[in-house]
Amino acid sequence: MSTIGTETADSQRQRANRAGGAGRKPGGRLPAASKRRRPAIAALAALLIVGGALIAGVLAVRMDERVAVIQVKQNINVGSVITEELLAQTRVSGDALNTIPADQARLLIGKKYAAVNLVKGQLLEASLLTDEAPISKDKAAVGIVLVDGRTPALGLRGGDVVELVRIGQGNVPPVLIGDAVVLKPPVAADKGSSLGEKSSSSALVATVLVDREDVMAVTDASGNNRIAVALLSRGSSLGQK
Repeated sequence: MSTIGTETADSQRQRANRAGGAGRKPGGRLPAASKRRRPAIAALAALLIVGGALIAGVLAVRMDERVAVIQVKQNINVGSVITEELLAQTRVSGDALNTIPADQARLLIGKKYAAVNLVKGQLLEASLLTDEAPISKDKAAVGIVLVDGRTPALGLRGGDVVELVRIGQGNVPPVLIGDAVVLKPPVAADKGSSLGEKSSSSALVATVLVDREDVMAVTDASGNNRIAVALLSRGSSLGQK
């Protein structure tokens, strides 16, 4: 190889080395890339922080606006007098309609009656109560004994409107006694009742609200085990009887 060619090759290698090492720091490390600021991300983070604070503030205000109202503590049958042990209180938003404030409980206890069946956990409303006791000058609460499946198979509930029938016997046809409202649904009768040990195990005792003029017929039919019940409507209020 000629001297000129060698010098040319050496010059090219030197230029290449200078070009490759121009951006390096001593020690062969590349220069650190400068950090770029991202103003859009920073603004979004700030917005999220402010928004979260606003939401927390609104929730705190709403919690302060919740008021104490009366709640049903346990199931209450239609016609039952309202007593202290039947009531509880809970807090709801201030815009809840028709609820009764907890500080008005004294106006209900012993003075109001359930106009319909009330369910545990239900918020109490004035429209669900009545001032009139179910037992009045023209009404009476009567206990009846039901035997041998003389009630609907689907059962009876407080507030049900029923029809009482005296069961016929021999040449005596059945007789319609009248309508009634179930105050207390049928429950098992105690042993040793007038039905005797054998039949009392299948006997049910219920309390119904009847017209005064029907009391004698109802008690007579029940006492002679000649009464049956037909369901007319489910869960009506006392005012609908």
